[in-house]
Amino acid sequence: MEKRRVVITGIDTINPLGDNLKDFYENLIKGKSGIVRWKSLDMTNIECKIGGDLGDYDCQAALLALKGKLGEPKFKAMRKLFKTGTFSGKVSMLTAVKAYLDAGLYGSQEDPFRTSVLVGGHNLNSRYIFENGLQFQKEPEFIEPLSGVEGIDPNIPAVISETLGVRGPTFTIGGACASGNLAIRDGYRDIVSGECDVSVVTGALFDMSAPVIHASVVINAVVVKPEYQNRPEAASRPFDGDRCGFVYSHGAGTMILEEYEHANKRGAKIYGELLGVRATSNACHLPLPSGATQEWTIKALLKDAGVAPDKIDYVNCHATGTPAGDLEEIKGIKLAFGSHAKNLKLNAAKSMLGHVCWSSPVVETIAGLLEMEHGVLHPTINIDRPDPEIDLDICANKAKEHTIDLMLKNSFGFGGINCCTLIKRI
Repeated sequence: MEKRRVVITGIDTINPLGDNLKDFYENLIKGKSGIVRWKSLDMTNIECKIGGDLGDYDCQAALLALKGKLGEPKFKAMRKLFKTGTFSGKVSMLTAVKAYLDAGLYGSQEDPFRTSVLVGGHNLNSRYIFENGLQFQKEPEFIEPLSGVEGIDPNIPAVISETLGVRGPTFTIGGACASGNLAIRDGYRDIVSGECDVSVVTGALFDMSAPVIHASVVINAVVVKPEYQNRPEAASRPFDGDRCGFVYSHGAGTMILEEYEHANKRGAKIYGELLGVRATSNACHLPLPSGATQEWTIKALLKDAGVAPDKIDYVNCHATGTPAGDLEEIKGIKLAFGSHAKNLKLNAAKSMLGHVCWSSPVVETIAGLLEMEHGVLHPTINIDRPDPEIDLDICANKAKEHTIDLMLKNSFGFGGINCCTLIKRI
């Protein structure tokens, strides 16, 4: 029996560079930074005071803008969910609904049991839980009445499935910064196995709290250099010789995966074909990336997909801006591709987005799909002093015209969790 093919038919994201695909892509190509000083978090006692802050994003206005497309009953139902919903839940719901609309599946007569809802991420409502903890210490009776429901991670895939009216497998998948790709992995498997025809894969917004960021300060993972605290747009600098850590950001994204024949029959737009996903572990819980394991992951993925290494032309990098992480990723790419590595185009969306954490694989894949559609790669900004050890084409500071045929998307998370995907132009 021929293997079922998986394609991507809907995408959407809300992040510091835009809450629609047009703005997101245009700002990427312009090399615009979305990093600012935090306003929604009190960073008074924390050395890192910068991030991709969406704390003032108007979710209600974004929902109201969809009213005409949703219809009155669904709009009212979502508005009701928004009344008690968390910030992460509302933003994630919005991207899921917009991606479903983009795919042309909203209001269709699909079998609800053959669509899964998979959310990549964990500890999603960190700030919400932290603030309720502070309220509990002050006056227990005034914590959020539904915090026992809204605060737990499974509530986010649950509200997405309720909003879309789908009843297939619905759950969260946590794997730190590889979470989004791990969710894509399960969605891919749902379709290839024949259990589902469609999978709604959401990289949920990580609503981080100030203590979470401070914990990363303690382990020297984030940017704390004073010269960047008042120049936030220059702080996230993957691959640069002066890189000194990552920058936390808010962001969510959703991709609709669909069985090829199912999509083809209904005339759906196809952004690309998902050829495979591979996940591995470094067998080490510490945040120490392993280029050797990354090499194994990439090679196994290519073998699974039946694709020769020299056919890959673009790598959408994980590239967080940490001194060790970026070097290990380049090492893994060189080991996996050998002499062909010099022919690859690479870039790092985090130079503009910052690190949207658990959702980064999904949000950055959406960036890659838009690049695939338009034929222009976004720059990696803030390359002021090139690192001599990073001698591949990283699209330094300038957008480049390039037709992507095969895109490798890397994601490597704390806990030594690695997951890579391979997407083909179709």
